[in-house]
Amino acid sequence: MDLPLIILLYCVGLALIVAEALLPGMVIGLIGTAALGVSTLYAFMQNTALGIALVVVAAVFVPAVILWGLKRMALKTTLSAEEGALSHKGDYALLIGKEGEATTPLHPSGIVAIDGRKHDVVTEGGMAEKGDRVRVVKVEGNRVVVKKV
Repeated sequence: MDLPLIILLYCVGLALIVAEALLPGMVIGLIGTAALGVSTLYAFMQNTALGIALVVVAAVFVPAVILWGLKRMALKTTLSAEEGALSHKGDYALLIGKEGEATTPLHPSGIVAIDGRKHDVVTEGGMAEKGDRVRVVKVEGNRVVVKKV
């Protein structure tokens, strides 16, 4: 294979790897990797120094393109409580000791209406039927534990 054809195939392989970073899908990247491999193989057959040079360029270029592609896909914004992003709606610790009515069967989890608001809860161990009165006995993060009254 002629030197210009080896260089052209190598450049096409590098371009396809860049395209893979822009348009992830794996097929373009595999074709680009194959083009790099074939051109490097022919370069070694023609001139060992040229083959080594192509390997060195690929060893620097390909990881740099992969890192660039990963940074391009990374989430660039964060959500904070100051901006109104919360993992739950409020402080469930305020519910401790309050009573409510099971709006669904609690086997062992379900929904309870407390002060006109519905909450996902779990029972302390037993089960409760729809309409049973329950009391909040414990809160662990956003896990509300109730006991049948």
